[in-house]
Amino acid sequence: MKIPKRNRIPFFILFLIHIFLMGLTFYRNKNRKETFILLVSTMGFAYLFEYFVLNLFNAYIYKPKVLKKPILDNVFGAVLSQAIFIPFTAVFLTLSKSGWVAKIFSSIYFSLIEMLFLRLGVYKHNWWKTIYTFILLPFYFKWCDFWYSCLRKKNQLVQFASFFLLIMVTETNLFFMLAIIRKFRFGIGRYHSWREHFILSPLYSITISAFTAISLKNHNNVSTKLKIIILGTGLNYFFQRIKLLKNKLRFFEYLLIRIVMVYVYGQYREWVYGERDGG
Repeated sequence: MKIPKRNRIPFFILFLIHIFLMGLTFYRNKNRKETFILLVSTMGFAYLFEYFVLNLFNAYIYKPKVLKKPILDNVFGAVLSQAIFIPFTAVFLTLSKSGWVAKIFSSIYFSLIEMLFLRLGVYKHNWWKTIYTFILLPFYFKWCDFWYSCLRKKNQLVQFASFFLLIMVTETNLFFMLAIIRKFRFGIGRYHSWREHFILSPLYSITISAFTAISLKNHNNVSTKLKIIILGTGLNYFFQRIKLLKNKLRFFEYLLIRIVMVYVYGQYREWVYGERDGG
């Protein structure tokens, strides 16, 4: 029992540091809706990157020893990194108007953490190298600056992409939580492996998110939300019938989740676009 506890400590310390950083960012900035949109959009890009680098090509392995299943524990470590540590830092740098020097020092900071984690054995490289982290992070931080600038100018393409990313991140986190409690697993064939799940589940999240964002963009009304709920429950039923999905939730439990989520997404839409409604 000592080793798992030891593994958790570095992740927990980083968690506290970056929660404080994000709390400070929200405290300093009065437009908290805009800050939230920027933060979750930044998470969304990190999730898309992680899908290719981790889910598909297995670049590295996280070992926080929080979840018993190694692959679930690995994904949990990735969620901490891509939803908290790096995006929180990116948004802090953007909203504090930090320049290239601060971005490069932040990249050095994460590179040193990565080297420390490798030494502690709580993280492992397969084909990834720390130099990739050092080179890519400043551009990711700069991309966050660009995104924020476009959001402030109400660029329509960036507004829609942000709306989509808000939904996608929420869907991805929802399905990860359902996977942790063993209620939801994608796969091909009789046995659904966790590797198959983490390849297929994000594609499902992206599909639901794209349809939801397109539908709600101009019409945040009951009929549009009903259409989204029907699609979500219909796809759930269809994938279970063709044995692509094992869903241990009762139909009404899943229906309730979809109803709650579509109203959350309606709120996202108002945060991104304002109170206007297309009919």
